[in-house]
Amino acid sequence: MVSSSHGLPWHPAAFPLAAQQVKAAYARVRASLVDDALLMQDAARYGFTIEELDRRMQQPPARLGSGTSWDWLDGPEHFRWAVLRVLVEACPPAGPYDLAGRVVIPGGTVHVVGADLRVSGDLVLEEQAVLFVLGGLSVTGALVGRPDYSMVAAREIECGDGATGGEILALDGIRCPGTFYFGHNDYTARASSYDGGVLVDFERVNAFGRLNVRERVSDWDFPAAARALGVSADEGDMLGAYTERLLSERGRA
Repeated sequence: MVSSSHGLPWHPAAFPLAAQQVKAAYARVRASLVDDALLMQDAARYGFTIEELDRRMQQPPARLGSGTSWDWLDGPEHFRWAVLRVLVEACPPAGPYDLAGRVVIPGGTVHVVGADLRVSGDLVLEEQAVLFVLGGLSVTGALVGRPDYSMVAAREIECGDGATGGEILALDGIRCPGTFYFGHNDYTARASSYDGGVLVDFERVNAFGRLNVRERVSDWDFPAAARALGVSADEGDMLGAYTERLLSERGRA
């Protein structure tokens, strides 16, 4: 079974936001955001400021979806991390949603799931797809973000394996007992913790508050990364090769 945006159980319209509810939630969490070392450690380097966040939180869009949210979410991933924190505070999750098969979030779309989301299979975000999960996200198979950009953000994330050239944001941490490849150097993953098996992120600087893995490839060493990922060291598109390997293996399972 393969799902697409047309078969997803949450409402396809943009997620409604009540301005006063967002402002009240932000007022409750603002102090913790200001004191969040993970959020603020590299803020100045990328142009994130609390003053700009204050301004945005006073003017939330009426609906969070494609075409309505980019001004609110644009800029470094710090803004999307802060928005996730506010949305989790403002909209306690319901659910859960249980999906089976390969779930595909189409490119150029923004989806907000106000619940725990559990996928028995793979979760694939096509290019320019954005997914906010206001509860926990659990994927038994591969969590894949297609290049160039995609983003998945959740209170916590668990997956079997993973590959992305985009953003992964998790307030309470990421757990991946298999192998996760964060490829390319255009975007950053940000999570309060990362626990797992093999972590390959030598091409970029991810922000993890606590790290506990069996093996990490963080030196600029393509042959070591290829061995860890089980792909050819001569492969010109290592991220694409590993992504296709994950999805083909899962498809045969």
